[in-house]
Amino acid sequence: MNRRPALALLFLLTPLAQAAELPFLNSETEYSATRIIETSEGNFEQKVNWTPDKVRTETTIEGVVLLNIVRDDLGVMWISNPAMGRCLEQPVEDADAATQLGGQYEANDVAYEELGEETLEGRKVTKYAVTAQDVETGPNTAYMWTTEENILLKMQMLPPADAPELSFTMRLTDLETGPQDGALFESPGNCISLDAMGQP
Repeated sequence: MNRRPALALLFLLTPLAQAAELPFLNSETEYSATRIIETSEGNFEQKVNWTPDKVRTETTIEGVVLLNIVRDDLGVMWISNPAMGRCLEQPVEDADAATQLGGQYEANDVAYEELGEETLEGRKVTKYAVTAQDVETGPNTAYMWTTEENILLKMQMLPPADAPELSFTMRLTDLETGPQDGALFESPGNCISLDAMGQP
């Protein structure tokens, strides 16, 4: 059984879908940052370039770099391993569907509560408690801290009581706001669609 909480998948797999369920993440501010993710299975970093309809992440895990470019404006996502020259292409809606986990998660099962203002990484932020219902793991609860521009600066996942190994923390460092170079969001090239891979 896949016990990874639905909220974690929502934010890892569909960065452009967040605002639909959580309006305090509806940012119009472009930015770059380093995203640090800490889990019970290990820690890793991502270089992030973000715009309202395009997201680029470079993830380094044990020295291997994986490139993920989501083009919501084109309805496509590219996943690439630059060192191996491999690239997969899939529709954005397929990535959105992956967060459903075969029916475990429904967007309208998400609720949130504003908890107040704090200072984090030298920035004024608002803290929220967010809960999503999952038919397998039960309620998933996370705390989220957003900037005045509605940028998610930190997220802390509270694991189910019977599965402490599902703890998850994400935070941004080196955050810089401003226009992002459009070339960062172009196709890596030589991408094969998942549909094409399934054909004889």
